[in-house]
Amino acid sequence: MAFRGFDAAKLTALANDLDSLAQNSGKLHSQLAAVLTSAQQNLPPGQSASRDPDLQGLVGDVVPMPSFFGRRRLPGSLGGELGDIQTSMKRRIRQLEGLEELAKRGNPVSDNSVFLDEKSPDAKKIDDALRHLQELQGKDFGTDGNRDDLEKISGELDGLTSAELDALMTKASPKDLAFYNHLITNTDDSGWNPFDENGLPEHKRRNTLSLMLSKVSPENVGKFTAAFPGVQPTFTNTDAYESGGNSQNGQTNNGIHWAPPSDPLFNDGVSADDVNQNQFGDCWYVASLAGLAQKNPAFIQEGIKQNPNGTVSVRVWDKEGNHQWVTMTADLPSDQNGNPITTYGNGETWPAYYEKAFAMVYSDDGDGERGYGGIEGDDPKKSAPYLTGQEGQDLKTGGFLGIGEHDDKNIESLKKAFDAGKVVTVSTPDDESLDKNHPQEWGNTYHSNHAYYVRGFTDDGKVILGNPWGVSNYPPITVTQEQFNKYFQGPEAFDVP
Repeated sequence: MAFRGFDAAKLTALANDLDSLAQNSGKLHSQLAAVLTSAQQNLPPGQSASRDPDLQGLVGDVVPMPSFFGRRRLPGSLGGELGDIQTSMKRRIRQLEGLEELAKRGNPVSDNSVFLDEKSPDAKKIDDALRHLQELQGKDFGTDGNRDDLEKISGELDGLTSAELDALMTKASPKDLAFYNHLITNTDDSGWNPFDENGLPEHKRRNTLSLMLSKVSPENVGKFTAAFPGVQPTFTNTDAYESGGNSQNGQTNNGIHWAPPSDPLFNDGVSADDVNQNQFGDCWYVASLAGLAQKNPAFIQEGIKQNPNGTVSVRVWDKEGNHQWVTMTADLPSDQNGNPITTYGNGETWPAYYEKAFAMVYSDDGDGERGYGGIEGDDPKKSAPYLTGQEGQDLKTGGFLGIGEHDDKNIESLKKAFDAGKVVTVSTPDDESLDKNHPQEWGNTYHSNHAYYVRGFTDDGKVILGNPWGVSNYPPITVTQEQFNKYFQGPEAFDVP
């Protein structure tokens, strides 16, 4: 009987046929090579046995040569390819049969799980994990805290396949999941023992929840985010929400809500020109992100991926230097028309998800605000450890033992750092009078209390600065040394991996 439209027996027969073809393709190769070699030997000098360069390449190649010796040759090279296909098919058939057995035992099986390439599910692992989760209710954790118990369950959940975890999510009650979330997020002392440990450390908690969120089926994403609200950063503490827009660039909104974007992660690769800060006041982070995209676009692209269930994972480091993949839902803060108000690209969404991941990690820095509001207004170099795992630094000069040291605003110093491969950012003073008195040729690109990133230098010693609001509406400006001294400050840099 077919399971979800797939007949495992017929698929197995097809895989076996492919295996037979793979084993016989070498013989076909040798036979064809022999025919062509014989023909070549009986042709006049200068004539070829075949006009096809691939077939002509078989002349004299009676014994099939592996592809690592040079050009892949047909049809002998099909042996490895057909073998890989049948091996993959048999692996997926075992998973399909495991899912069928899972369903027979009364476990829920998502249609999404049928197409995953993973280990065959184990019903016992699902039942054990669910029982251990339910046993947390009313458990006496004693004076040593509950961290050991929670780490054990966390490891158990991390080890579940996508099909197993999704079945667990379907069977678990919202109450069970919410209580587990309460326990892992409560890291306060019990009051009985000042050295006890409760909950899970932030990075371990985020790792577990990110891994779980990346595995559940699309049907269970809503249930998951309801049980674990920490996987969605808040936007209600931002100026854009409270004031209806960004007062600096004049963008406004109404009815901010979560909505999925229509654009893909990438359209034509990564570029600094994709970055457009929009309405949240995190220019300090966005300027660093744009600078990194300019210096190493491959690093940015390697650091983000879309999961089979539609969620997105971004590579981030936290304040403790812990490297992790932060997984989030695909929706973004959007206006009443469904247009994202977050950092957005030219038809590409990757900058918005980098920003969302940063809001999830940086917002728990210290005891400050969380979410998007927690990343508004800060120092550009502070974003470096989260983007690359490496510290940023102020560009300083002068002084002795730190006394009298000041910003190194020499454009040649900026160029030296830039040419060394670093991302270089600068800021503007918090002086609104400069918004009206800056050089006219800068147009609306210049703004006080704002961050910029270095895009390059001119041959006559000027620096070219990019505005994280986006180059389409705010083109880069060219700044002389005299202008830089008057209108800019706080040069900073960080290394690029």
